[in-house]
Amino acid sequence: MGCRCCKRRKDSQELTDVERAIEIVINNFHCYAVKGRKECLSPGELKDLVGQRLPHLAKGAVMLDEKIECLGENDEAKLQFGEYWDIMGDAAKGCRVPGSKK
Repeated sequence: MGCRCCKRRKDSQELTDVERAIEIVINNFHCYAVKGRKECLSPGELKDLVGQRLPHLAKGAVMLDEKIECLGENDEAKLQFGEYWDIMGDAAKGCRVPGSKK
């Protein structure tokens, strides 16, 4: 999909790393929600996003695969931003920084 999902901020305010990460998650949602429904992702759009933007997390995330499969193949299905945010949170739970505690 060749989409550049990082939009430039209009103000010159420097964001923290966490703020920048959140902004990227939001921008990716809008970048992949392209079929006339900027407020929703179809199951196909979510699969594309996960496959292209989370290739390393998607490989070992059984729960992530199951959630995507539950959406079905119907591109008329809608995934609201809050549901997408929950899925991204679940994907992040699979990340562990070496040396960190649970």
